[in-house]
Amino acid sequence: MREPPRGFLQRLHPPAAPGKTVCQMSPPDECPMGWRGAEERLEVRSMADLVIRGAALCDGTGRAAAPGDLAVAGDRIIALGRVPERGTREVDGTGLVLAPGFIDLHTHYDCQLFWDPFATPSPWHGVTTVVTGNCGFTIAPCRPEDRETLMQLLLFVEGMPLETLRAGIRWTWEDFAGYLDALERLGPGVNVVPFVGHSAVRFRVMGRAAVERAATAEERARMAAVVREAMAAGAIGWSTSLSPTHFFGDGTPAPSRLADAEELLELAAALRPLGRGVIEVAPRSTIGPPGDKLEEQRFFARLAEASGKLVSWAPLLDNPFAPGSATTLLAEAAELQAAGRTVVPQVGCRPLEVRFDFAEPAFYLENNPVWLPLMAKPRDERRQLFADPGFRGELARHSFVAGLAPSWDRLVCRMPQSAGTRAWQDRSVAEIAAARGVAAVDAFCDLVLEDDLRAQWGVVLMNHDEAAVGEILRHPAGLLALSDAGAHVDTLCDQGFTTHLLGHWVRDLGALGLEEAVRLLTSVPAERYGIRGRGRLAPGHAADLVLFDPTRVATRPTEMVHDLPRGQRRLLQGADGVEWVVVNGVPVVERGVPTERRPGRVLRGGS
Repeated sequence: MREPPRGFLQRLHPPAAPGKTVCQMSPPDECPMGWRGAEERLEVRSMADLVIRGAALCDGTGRAAAPGDLAVAGDRIIALGRVPERGTREVDGTGLVLAPGFIDLHTHYDCQLFWDPFATPSPWHGVTTVVTGNCGFTIAPCRPEDRETLMQLLLFVEGMPLETLRAGIRWTWEDFAGYLDALERLGPGVNVVPFVGHSAVRFRVMGRAAVERAATAEERARMAAVVREAMAAGAIGWSTSLSPTHFFGDGTPAPSRLADAEELLELAAALRPLGRGVIEVAPRSTIGPPGDKLEEQRFFARLAEASGKLVSWAPLLDNPFAPGSATTLLAEAAELQAAGRTVVPQVGCRPLEVRFDFAEPAFYLENNPVWLPLMAKPRDERRQLFADPGFRGELARHSFVAGLAPSWDRLVCRMPQSAGTRAWQDRSVAEIAAARGVAAVDAFCDLVLEDDLRAQWGVVLMNHDEAAVGEILRHPAGLLALSDAGAHVDTLCDQGFTTHLLGHWVRDLGALGLEEAVRLLTSVPAERYGIRGRGRLAPGHAADLVLFDPTRVATRPTEMVHDLPRGQRRLLQGADGVEWVVVNGVPVVERGVPTERRPGRVLRGGS
């Protein structure tokens, strides 16, 4: 880890002038963070349950951080600035930054919460609120006879092991309200803000016809009614996927992909009479040229007009095959937003890196026509193929390196599995080949065999150019998200995007200021999605908090664990420097160690 820039800590913790309090609760014009006066202090019991003292208070608005205290009573912040009274519990925040809890807008924790109500590892990275049900894939509404179909869809689209889904989901519902009731009975460790998924809605109304044809006028009306019912139950909005990469194992498209413009516009219009709502879309142009994305973004503007609500689409990343296209799309999104059509692309701060090995099924390989036949073979036959000169020749001739990566320098050994191969940790095939003095394809196949197929490999597909990514992150038209938490569990692990932003982009690169980075993780997502009473440090707001060390905050190396139901595996990533995480006034991480508490809530309608 690099040293923090000169003056980094001094700026966060300046010495107070002799005899002067850094920030009183009154009056507002004397408070460097712009807090209001004592009149906003909540009338609660005299002793706070929790007081955090001497931290750099980074309030989520983008204003400069300043040293101070923060008091919590029950599930609410009651005071900040100077807190003279003692709390039942006191935490020394000296040298640390206190921020609102982070909000992750793009997760797929809908299922995982039933076997892992803590939503690991998200809280370890300071996340206190997760938005679920993205891309149109939810497990409600769902008739009992359709459960297997929706689980099959999650297997092939979101990379969730079928054995895990069958064993882990505790089905008790048919409608969306019943699903939210089940989550509340469970008691999550973090706050949950749910979308209702278009594919589930479509299958509920149309049955098998949902994957065969466009909807009739009567079916569209029924779908709109189901969406309104879900909104009344507490959905934040509805989500959908038009992406050609989303299909069942036999190639049948996901139900939402068969929706025509008329259907999408009618579902959008279902939100117009409501005082809230968000639409989230995985676009048809996910793998298309930049011109297709521009055209589709203009259609999303029509959805925004029809609904009167925000439309957020994902993902928008730096594409090595179309440099500069992301900033072009963001510039157009800014124009649409200025015109009152709120179309907001979701952007990411991490390289989009997929992981895989050749010992066990992996989502990236199962959706790869080059490797699908090989992975279907018994393990012994796979070994024989990697040793076969003819097979190696085929890989060498493939235009997309081994059918896996744009080039050999983008294919990296991430988790070598033996003493003889550990020296190649985080080295590219190009580097390994040069060191061994052999052709790249031979270096790759040799190492696969030396580790008995078990070595983990990584390929960065997008967001490789940090200069371009920095420009994307700083663009005001975007929305930082894209952890994809809970999905592609053996292939992706980006839940640590929050700690990566703070450690890599803020401290190491200096590409973003601390206060701006915290704003992107807190008040911006809260305001965009209408998640009320969260995302800021302010009296009366929910006591969702993260206390972290700015000199140490970072993501730990990714590891593979077998902790899912039925012993299935997933990638997992811990965090450094996250000392305390508080959800609704209750610590879920204390001194860097997760607790067993589950104070989260289902935030119906975002509140």
